[in-house]
Amino acid sequence: MNWQNVDQEGAAISNVLNVRVIGAGYYYLVKLYREWIRRSKEERTAGGRPMVVVSADYSRLPNVGTVVRNFNKAPAKEASFAFSAPVVAPDGLVVSDLPYLKKGLPFLEPEGQISHLWGRLPDLAPVLRERGLEDGIRLTTSYKDLAGESYETEWTLDPLLFEGCGIGSSKRMTELADAVEKIPGSSSNDGGRRGRSGENERYGTTIRKGDAQCY
Repeated sequence: MNWQNVDQEGAAISNVLNVRVIGAGYYYLVKLYREWIRRSKEERTAGGRPMVVVSADYSRLPNVGTVVRNFNKAPAKEASFAFSAPVVAPDGLVVSDLPYLKKGLPFLEPEGQISHLWGRLPDLAPVLRERGLEDGIRLTTSYKDLAGESYETEWTLDPLLFEGCGIGSSKRMTELADAVEKIPGSSSNDGGRRGRSGENERYGTTIRKGDAQCY
């Protein structure tokens, strides 16, 4: 046996295999690059990827609201919502049966939101406990971008985590706003009225760019 010939044949085979491996790697690299270009074009057509979430709003404690929010600067369409349990307010209103939550939203603009008052936390907590919802209500949001790509996000509404948090400070801020509004000739008087109006509109039936609220 001529070992030199064997070495030469082995080197030739190794070279062929290397060429095939490099070729396969190059093929998949080109394929990935084309896929990236395709997705980039779709995102440009759709304006990017939206991210729609239904969350609880604790910024106005003791009032707790539910908010459908599109976090990204891209529009969303055909949004639908699935709840693990009905979202029930202390007065018996089933918030999750509101038309925009039950039937879904055909369109949600970039960074848009729709909010609704759920209830006061001290009244809401016993309702949740009576229904065995100490771990909150899980929900899944399904939606599409303008190019038709489907997405899904999951969230949990759990107001019990915030029991006793921020209620005092929220009340003091409200009292401070009331005091400012009562100052005769105050330069911030009109602004204060606008601020309070905005607070009422937060859960009102006002629909405006980036923000819609319902009682």
